[in-house]
Amino acid sequence: MSTTVDAGAHRLLRRAAYATGGVFALSGAVQATWVSRLPEVRTTLHADPRSLGLALLGTAIGSVASTPLTGRLAARYGSRAVVAGATVVSLAGLVGLSMVHSVPALGLVLVLFGFGYGGWDVAMNIHGHHVESAAGRAWMPRYHAVWSVGGFVAAGLGSVVAGARVPVPVHFVVAAVLLAGGVFGLLTLFRADGRGANDPAFPAPAVPVDLARAAPAVPVGRIVTLPFVLLGVVMACSTVVEGAASDWLGIYFNTVRDASPAASSAAYTVFAIAMAASRGAGTWTIAWLGRGRAVRASALLALAGVTVLLLAPVTGLAYAGAALWGLGTAIVFPAVVSAAGDTAPGRAAQAISMVTPIGYTGFLVGPPLVGLLAQHTGLEHALWLIGGLAAVMAILAGATRDRRAPATART
Repeated sequence: MSTTVDAGAHRLLRRAAYATGGVFALSGAVQATWVSRLPEVRTTLHADPRSLGLALLGTAIGSVASTPLTGRLAARYGSRAVVAGATVVSLAGLVGLSMVHSVPALGLVLVLFGFGYGGWDVAMNIHGHHVESAAGRAWMPRYHAVWSVGGFVAAGLGSVVAGARVPVPVHFVVAAVLLAGGVFGLLTLFRADGRGANDPAFPAPAVPVDLARAAPAVPVGRIVTLPFVLLGVVMACSTVVEGAASDWLGIYFNTVRDASPAASSAAYTVFAIAMAASRGAGTWTIAWLGRGRAVRASALLALAGVTVLLLAPVTGLAYAGAALWGLGTAIVFPAVVSAAGDTAPGRAAQAISMVTPIGYTGFLVGPPLVGLLAQHTGLEHALWLIGGLAAVMAILAGATRDRRAPATART
């Protein structure tokens, strides 16, 4: 902890860190709640891989639309206000997803869901970067670890309620009420980080944080350098690799491995548990290997996991492949977020809000691309695309290396 932050500010910072982790966990729970019942929704709507892939595109469209706006709003009003508004939108979308009766309607509601979820994602990452920067510690992997914890808990619950044949609308409405209460309670512990904020735990940045007014001081061209573009490519690959698990893993087990809805949902639970474990060790892994080498090792694990999943002769071994996939995917996204924030000191909100929509192109392209490939070749062949993108991440992992001046290691 920096000596410039007194004991009182330290306590506030720790509380903000725990609250940030809690909001990450609840965000993971929202996404996993939806994914846990996706195989049933697909069956109810009689959606083929192509039409389902196009409908799933709605989430990415909404996310891409919201993320550029989120950076400006967070810089002006603070990430707390943006998370609050985005939570309302995303949970309204979650409830709406339980009530659709056609594939086109599913796509439209997913746009709403994605708009809220994408804004929530960017805003909480901005707050998380502020907290870890003020603390001088690599906490971002831990935030994403608890996102995965929230995900596997919600996915596990989803598997249980699916096995108990609880109607999807009942499940989603109850989840939305509980999640909203949790988020708004945790937001009371967030620190002010918008324009004009005066918080001892967050020293004033060297340049103004109002993106609209500060842009001339740090032109976009000074942020969008070659390393920044490569970070965007790595993030885009990571979102396809991670998103394919949420969109297609359960469906793969259901349609290719002939698993029941509950067993198919359990496959994503295994993936999410592995992600949580990997992200929990992410801070230590990055400190040990360095950010670039840690990302490369993770990408190679993801490649191994997809290979085991698709070639496993028995379903039990395929679950092991899902676990390796989760282990390998885990720290890439948070590592890229931290690397992007480091590329523009004093302008982390702008850098993060710029690289995130680049990454969300993975969510934009991934679902329909996998769906179209699956329609013509079968899902068991289409998922080899994910292994190829994991290999690309391994090749470009050097773009995520820490470019800051060396400092004393902290945990």
